[in-house]
This record gives sequence, C-alpha cells and structure tokens, in this order.
Amino acid sequence: MVTELSAARVPVGVTGAGEWVYLTREGGWSSLAASYPVFLVTVLQQGAAFHSDLRARLVAAGLPPSMADTFPVASSIRLGLTWPTEFWQQAALDWLEREGGDEAFLPELKALVHTGGTQRIRHTARQLGRAAR
Repeated sequence: MVTELSAARVPVGVTGAGEWVYLTREGGWSSLAASYPVFLVTVLQQGAAFHSDLRARLVAAGLPPSMADTFPVASSIRLGLTWPTEFWQQAALDWLEREGGDEAFLPELKALVHTGGTQRIRHTARQLGRAAR
C-alpha cells in the first residue's frame, strides 16, 4: 500500500508492473484505471499537495517518486467535471486552472457550460474550453 484515499481511507498501491490499484470491499485489488471508482474524485480535495504527498509516500514505500506522475489524476478530474454537485465540479475546475491540461477535457467542459451548478462554474468552464482550443 502506498496511500489511502477518501474519507473511507481506501488503500491504494502500485503493482510491480506500475499499475495503480485499490483494495476493494471484497478484499481483492482492482485497477484504478480499469474500474474508475467514484472515490477517485476525492483526489481533487488535496489540490496542489496531492503529487508532493504522493511522492513522499512512494519514497517511504521504497518506490521511485516519479511514479506519482503515472497516477490516474485524469480520472479524478473527469469524475469531478461530471459529478452532479457544485463542490466537485468546482474542485475539478480549480485543478485544471492550477495544473492545466484542459484540452483533454473539452467534452466535459463544453457540457459544464450548460449544466454547471453555478454561474461561476459555467463561466470558468467556458474560459477553460476557449483556452484549450
């Protein structure tokens, strides 16, 4: 195990092949990329500290800190952008404003322009979408 995510403290680790996995309720390990678990959205709460914290945890586990760059953050962002509540929508937009990479989320940003929970969310989605084009 490398870290824990969400209030439920879901154990997350990385396989010898470099695949990020999490411990399921049934007790087995499942791929984060393949199963797209909803708790991934909680990564957005950590903001800019996420990668530095993950790097430190990787080092503590005897793994190269560069593995933090392979964590499926895009899944977290996509979940936040498509989540039905304003909190996660705004958290995902804040992440994109800070970290960039908005071009990968153009469909989600276009949808938020019309369905975002607040005027601020709709406006930010429009700005990010324009900047990505």
